[in-house]
Amino acid sequence: MYDFESVKNLYEDGYRCIYYNSEENNLLVYLKNFDNEDSKEIQFEDETQFMQFKDYLNTLRTK
Repeated sequence: MYDFESVKNLYEDGYRCIYYNSEENNLLVYLKNFDNEDSKEIQFEDETQFMQFKDYLNTLRTK
């Protein structure tokens, strides 16, 4: 189950988005922590959640 706060926490723990895919209703994001070489895959349930994540990424880029 998707939880936006847990995704934000991953970013605060050093994970970064290395790839996202929104083709064919397959809404996936791949995150990697380059310090410990761990990676996570997040499957979004719908377009709204996916856009919420992309908007969050955009706010990080403008800081």
